Amino acid sequence: MGDANDTAGRMRVLFCQVCGAPLDAPWHELTVVCRWCDAKNLPGQGIVVSSSMAYDERPRLNIGGRTYVLEGLLAQGDSTDVYRARWSMRLGELVIVKVLRSLGDADIMRREFEMLGGLRGTPGPTGVYLASVLPDPIGMGPVKDETGRERLAAVYRWRSGYIHTLDEVGRAHRGGIPGPVVVWIWKRLLEALAFVHDAGVVHGAVIPPHVLVHPRDHGAALLGWGTATRISVEGGDQRIPALSRAWLVFYPEETKSARAAAQPTDVVMSARCALAAAGGDTDWKAPSALPSNLGALLSETARGAGPQGAPAALERLKEASNRDFGPPAYHPLPMPGWQRLSQ
Repeated sequence: MGDANDTAGRMRVLFCQVCGAPLDAPWHELTVVCRWCDAKNLPGQGIVVSSSMAYDERPRLNIGGRTYVLEGLLAQGDSTDVYRARWSMRLGELVIVKVLRSLGDADIMRREFEMLGGLRGTPGPTGVYLASVLPDPIGMGPVKDETGRERLAAVYRWRSGYIHTLDEVGRAHRGGIPGPVVVWIWKRLLEALAFVHDAGVVHGAVIPPHVLVHPRDHGAALLGWGTATRISVEGGDQRIPALSRAWLVFYPEETKSARAAAQPTDVVMSARCALAAAGGDTDWKAPSALPSNLGALLSETARGAGPQGAPAALERLKEASNRDFGPPAYHPLPMPGWQRLSQ
């Protein structure tokens, strides 16, 4: 918008009428030329911006006042279908669209959207970190399915390279992923959990389909925030509102019985995710392929006998990794089709 002293003499047109790019222009200019596509725009004429994408047979959804073109199904959760999509404006920006499949879980979808917005707005260094790793909510609203029934849908910003869940990693590596890769995945999860817990929130559903990995950049991000729970300073009876039926074995026994929201629950579940990716069974014993220090720490933590907080677990992991593998090094995770799909 220019300098602060110049704002009175300038205006912003929301979108170019041809390509959807944002426009800045002085008030006195009658015609504004888009610097992206050279289209001539008439500010103040009530322009109806057309789509920057040609119409084809792919489904389109209008969510929160924006139209998105669905490109394909990425995953199916307990209650939602997750699609890769493009905004029909703004030169086809990539997004993630989640469409509610189970109509009774609309409250969980709303809870997730609001929780992520709140966490990303956390003040200070915690909020800065969380904004860099959490899903970025864009919009939410009802859509109609083929029967005419309304279903809630939510849109999140696309993060390049984060296309594989830990569940998919396990299916691609039946014998387990290498120990150094286990280290960086668990390390990223514990780092994220440390900041989430510092913000006063328990995720409560750290399971393989809720862990997205970036195979090249040593990245891991958490999905599934619909059952995340804020913990008050005074304590009290905070409960996780729902458990994933398909992944109950990843929840500690006390969580399954009482649904108590506690930080150690996230730490235990993160260790179980890492062990499963390493090729371990659900008895939470370390597979023989893992070296002794890392294997012992993972097994101990997965059984609830290890460190109870994410920072303590992270320090123990760094020590175990240094003993087993030496100083940190680069270890990419091979995944089929990743180079093609991650763009």
